[in-house]
Amino acid sequence: MRKPHKLKTVKSLPRAGMLDQIDHTMDGELQTGFFRAIPWRRILRTIGWVSWSLTLIMLMMVLVAWPIDNGATQVWQIGQVAPQTIFAPYELRYPSMVLTEQAREAAAAQVAPIYTGPDPRIARQQVEKLRQSLEIIERLREETLPLDEKVRRLEQVSTDYDLPPEQRLRLLTMDSSRWELLTGEALRLLDQIMREPIREDEGSMVLRELPRQVTARLTEDEADLVVRLVAPLIVPNSVLDVEATEAARRQAREAVPPQIRRIRAGEAIIRQGDILDALAIEALQQYGLISPATPWHLPVSRGTIAGLGALGLLLLLQRVAPEVQERPRRLLALLGVLLLFALGARLVTVFAPDWIWAFPTAALGMLMVAGLGTVPALLLSAIWSLWFGLIADRTLAFLAASLLANWITILMLHRLERLQTLLMAGLSAGAVTGLIGIAAAAEAGSLSPLGVLITAGMGVLAGALSITITLIGFIVLGVLFDVTTPLHLLELARPTHPLLHQLMVRAPGTYHHTLMVANLAEQAALRIGADPLLARVGALYHDIGKMVRPYLFVENQLNGGNPHEQMDPYTSAQAILRHVEDGLALARRYRLPRRIRAFIQEHHGTMCVTIPYHRAVQESRDPEKVDRAAFCYRGPRPQSKETAIVMLADGCEAAVRAARPKDPQELARILERVFQERIYSGQLDEAPLTMQDLQGIREAFLQVFQGMFHPRLIYPEAPSR
Repeated sequence: MRKPHKLKTVKSLPRAGMLDQIDHTMDGELQTGFFRAIPWRRILRTIGWVSWSLTLIMLMMVLVAWPIDNGATQVWQIGQVAPQTIFAPYELRYPSMVLTEQAREAAAAQVAPIYTGPDPRIARQQVEKLRQSLEIIERLREETLPLDEKVRRLEQVSTDYDLPPEQRLRLLTMDSSRWELLTGEALRLLDQIMREPIREDEGSMVLRELPRQVTARLTEDEADLVVRLVAPLIVPNSVLDVEATEAARRQAREAVPPQIRRIRAGEAIIRQGDILDALAIEALQQYGLISPATPWHLPVSRGTIAGLGALGLLLLLQRVAPEVQERPRRLLALLGVLLLFALGARLVTVFAPDWIWAFPTAALGMLMVAGLGTVPALLLSAIWSLWFGLIADRTLAFLAASLLANWITILMLHRLERLQTLLMAGLSAGAVTGLIGIAAAAEAGSLSPLGVLITAGMGVLAGALSITITLIGFIVLGVLFDVTTPLHLLELARPTHPLLHQLMVRAPGTYHHTLMVANLAEQAALRIGADPLLARVGALYHDIGKMVRPYLFVENQLNGGNPHEQMDPYTSAQAILRHVEDGLALARRYRLPRRIRAFIQEHHGTMCVTIPYHRAVQESRDPEKVDRAAFCYRGPRPQSKETAIVMLADGCEAAVRAARPKDPQELARILERVFQERIYSGQLDEAPLTMQDLQGIREAFLQVFQGMFHPRLIYPEAPSR
């Protein structure tokens, strides 16, 4: 249902003197005589939210981006003369990027250039040029001109051919049959040669081979004429295919696996006086004897990503969990947990980077799902997994491990009702972390049987640490920051809890009423996707205030006497309304968490106790003379799905027990009446329930009540002897 704006009740206080007096409202706002109310608490809360947000952004940027020196020297550079001899302190196998790059360059260099096939358009074009030249010569041969004039004209039109005068004369005077043989051979030879691929660097070789391909039917002079006619028209018809060549070389590079370098213990990595090369620098870095210089842009880019991630987390948190902003202690707990985990990951990467796969990232998801809920934890886990990936300097692999481990644990702990579920969630997260660590090692080419066992063991350790940290975190968050954790709810659900035990002894009728309400609330919460454990525990404690004066409530009046008959309506109403304040006092004394206290405060909302109110109206005979507010609870109305469910369950259980319906139809009418009363009186306006949720709650209640009032056989009495 849509949540309306809350109306703030201003408590009037007497004013003294001519000066403006400051009135303290119920919301803690300040109001002066001539100025409108200033929401100081809201302003201070906003300032605190902004301050903590900026703190988180700045600290996260520092933790992710700031280069921490681990004591390794950075003065060794390629091309420098080695100042000393360095021996390998232990045997090491690692994928060498230098050797891998050298092998890949060698493989790419062995790939021959790839040329395109012969272009048939070029062949046709050149053959056509030869045919046109031969036609010109043919026309000159047929013209009736002096021979010297023909030779002169032929010299003008055949500038492309390097023909001496005697060969031009030969072309014009040879016999027609020999001419036809020569022209046919020239066209055939050019067509044949241009059909084969000719590259830029092969032109001279083709011209050298050209005389050998002329048919033997021609004389030497005629063969020489054919060569001189064909040679100028032979051009390259195959060019270098740059894309295909680069693709082949790239494929050859990718086919080279990572080259594993093995350095034995005691082997000299570099000797004094030698020139340092990339391979030696890489080996020294692998042993941690030197550190590569960090480019200035790397911390800047990582810090920017971390800061934007922190800003996105805060905006997302404000959208999906706005109640955190309203409670400074919870906000402090949330930011503190995030910073502690980021600091822990940073310290591991500095002092023991190989143990990063044992870092308990899943514990953060376990704690967040307890404090924020499933959906916010799932969304926020993507951002803190990005931080861990950047911090661990294994962006993709460790990011994936953190994200999947958190998602698995968050989904498994969606309904934490047994400690075995926490154990299984931790082990599942450890298994995922170990498998991704093994996959990352295999991708890097450094996988070995011993490495598999070590990485798998670190994954199991990560799961175990996640479980341990989560259990400790549940206790700390519950005690210091009033965060209602599943572990705390399981503890409160025990029937041996002092409050529940006292309620059972001092107010047995109320105790059995709460058990029935708890069953109804749990089933309804399951039906609509709310927190069933929270709804059940809240229902168990919603009426604990009744055990202070149990005789005032009808379910505990076993002897039939009702003290309210001897009270005036106002006193009777105040006695009933008092059980909420008594319940809150007991809850604070026994340190019940805030979310459980909300059930005590909200399960009646702002409804009125109708029986004393109607008595007061009857006695006064004028409704205008009756102060209705004196007969109503102070509220607030239900603010969550779980408290709204308990309100409905409490009203339905009381109505059904009083009416004792005889059939399911009458039972359904009673439930519908209770639901409509709560809806039309506005009691559910501030709860995040939809009409579909209300339908699901009604169906769950109906199912439970039908099981409660199922028909039974009437057993005959035993015959008397």
